[in-house]
Amino acid sequence: MQYFAQQLSTTRGYQGASKLLVFTDLDGTLLDHDSYSYEAALPSLNQLKQLNVPIIFNTSKTFMEVLQLQKKMGLQQPFAIENGSALCIPAEGELQADELSPLNVGKQHWKFKTFGPSYPDICQYLSVLRQQYHFRFQGFNDMNVSEVQLNTGLPKYDAQLAKQRMASEPLLWNDSEDQLKIFISKLEAHNLAVVKGGRFYHVKAKFDKADAMQWLKQLYQHQYQHEFTTIALGDSENDRSMLESADIPVVIPRKHDPALMIDHPNSSLASHPGPYGWHQSMQQILHSLLNGA
Repeated sequence: MQYFAQQLSTTRGYQGASKLLVFTDLDGTLLDHDSYSYEAALPSLNQLKQLNVPIIFNTSKTFMEVLQLQKKMGLQQPFAIENGSALCIPAEGELQADELSPLNVGKQHWKFKTFGPSYPDICQYLSVLRQQYHFRFQGFNDMNVSEVQLNTGLPKYDAQLAKQRMASEPLLWNDSEDQLKIFISKLEAHNLAVVKGGRFYHVKAKFDKADAMQWLKQLYQHQYQHEFTTIALGDSENDRSMLESADIPVVIPRKHDPALMIDHPNSSLASHPGPYGWHQSMQQILHSLLNGA
């Protein structure tokens, strides 16, 4: 906790909380790995809302998935989706950026920005690679809704939302490690990246979760004309860049695998997996901030 005290020394007390940005992964972090529940984190989520601290999802999930989750949580905050491939902000909120495009869902108005090829372009290139090199993989574009359910554990409606993608393709790799290396090299030559998440490999733009976090942090700092301290929470390899770039990184341990090891001199490891560990770590940080511990 000493590092928290040093890092938050300029943001003490209730007013100082307005200089925090919380970036969080979802699956296995804020959401339970198996049940997708966030109930154990609700006390901290509610406290952050009372303190007007933005809770910014930085996730592999899609726009529609995040929209539904924010609705359940009573949030309307900016977020990064598909492992940093795209960013979304409320069109009518205080935070504004000129280079974003409009995206309307019902009565809700959003603005978004993608940082690489579109989803159809990615799927088309993957099809070309499969034909040329006979790679064995199964992407969401290859799966029907039932197959997405089977491979993710999601309910049918959520699986439908997971297939509505903007800028990345999750896939199950069914080939050798040697073939995977060739596959990754071909994608990199096409200015695409492969990121390993909890269950899937994600083919996407080279813009990652850390880039998304820094882009949004700079937007907040430009909007409000002061520095912000970033707190990041995550559990998987695709969270590494975000955690290592944050001011205060918190690694959430995984239920079924060893905890992620990151290169950050002041990182901390939550005491429990999922939303309960998320909540406990956030309480430690907020206690340090609000009480000068």
